Amino acid sequence: MKRLFAALIRRPAVTALAAVVVLAALISGGVAATEYTSRPAFCTSCHEMTPYYTAWNAGAHSDVSCISCHVDPGLEAQVSHKFVALKEVYNHFTTDPKFPGAVTAVPDSRCLACHSGTIDTGIEGFSHETHQGSRSCVDCHASAGHTVTSVALAEAGILDTAAAQNRELLIFASAGRGVANVPGHMRVTCSSCHDLAATGCANCHTREAERHPQLASVTATTTGVGTSCTACHATAASWAFSHPDNAATCTDCHTTPAEHRTGACTTCHKTGVTWKFQHPQSTATCTDCHTRPAAHSTRTCITCHETGASWKFQHPTSKACSNCHKAPSRHYSGACSACHSPKVAFASAKFTHPGSGATCTNCHKRPSGHSSKSCVTCHKPGGSWRFYHPSSKSCSSCHSTPSKHYGTSCSSCHTPTKAWRSATFSHPRIPGGEHTYKSFACTNCHTKGYSSASCTKCHGADGPDDD
Repeated sequence: MKRLFAALIRRPAVTALAAVVVLAALISGGVAATEYTSRPAFCTSCHEMTPYYTAWNAGAHSDVSCISCHVDPGLEAQVSHKFVALKEVYNHFTTDPKFPGAVTAVPDSRCLACHSGTIDTGIEGFSHETHQGSRSCVDCHASAGHTVTSVALAEAGILDTAAAQNRELLIFASAGRGVANVPGHMRVTCSSCHDLAATGCANCHTREAERHPQLASVTATTTGVGTSCTACHATAASWAFSHPDNAATCTDCHTTPAEHRTGACTTCHKTGVTWKFQHPQSTATCTDCHTRPAAHSTRTCITCHETGASWKFQHPTSKACSNCHKAPSRHYSGACSACHSPKVAFASAKFTHPGSGATCTNCHKRPSGHSSKSCVTCHKPGGSWRFYHPSSKSCSSCHSTPSKHYGTSCSSCHTPTKAWRSATFSHPRIPGGEHTYKSFACTNCHTKGYSSASCTKCHGADGPDDD
């Protein structure tokens, strides 16, 4: 180490150049890291940010980067924010985040960097000027950048459904958006709950009225379920939603989905905050709610379906196949397992030809006129057991000689083809003008003699040589 320092001191030019290179590398690396971590896509690398990134990407501010709204402008502010964000990275890997990391204050200065001047909302009698100094932009526009629902939060594993709904109601109420914009809330307008002439916008846009600490701040036009807030919401600062169990029936607020069962909701839904679906196991049979598909088995559902939340199909391995399945026409009458190979849950019992456990005649009858030889003599063992003519055996091993047939080697007269499928007889030709074979005599094949013939049997009576 001392030698290295001594060498650097002796060569100041090299030392300076090395320092410049190292500094340049650090600067370029820092700039690249800053640029990369400032991208919106980097923000979604943490699962708790996914719902917010998805909502931002589909919203009106998708062309505005995350840091434009969440970080003050300037290099100093951005570098400082990187060090602050290191704590969030640490929490992501060392803890289990339960609350969205995207909740952060957005001062008006960042909004006004793009939205300056007077903005016409198109609402009669409304002006932004009445809110200056008493309201911040996010008081009314909290979801302008991210319209995230409780369902999206729950799916990301950030909040349970009940906690997300309570928090969401509080956010919408404090932002001045009202129940008309709460996802899943029944359809209402301002006039459904408020007498606009009696209250006016100012009465609803004050801090006290937004959270409704008491009903005196609003005037309800009706008191039926869905119009009176207390019918569904607890009278507290958060106005948390509490599902009315006794005051109303489900159909007062909810419409029945398409192809839904027409019975009472409590038959299948568990009463409580979530009213989640529970499959009735003891109070009803499957056919009370479900119709059998076409060509479905007529046996009881539990014969093939696993009891539980999903009632998924399971093939019973302990029962005989014939209990549920009929044998096809001309099917082997033995046990199914003799030819079919069972797999997991018998999902696809494919046919496997038994090669060693059985002989062919156990399942197959010999066709009429079939050889009595062993099947493997002419059939190739395997998946198809196709026929192949053994070329290494003599014809007489399988074929008997017809009556009055030439008794020597078959190949003397028959021309073998591939697999001996069509052995055709080819009689040796007699050259023209000759009346006998010079190479062999007829008696070589016709041992019992042959009949004599007249000339006219081969030559016409009026040939050119006739007188």
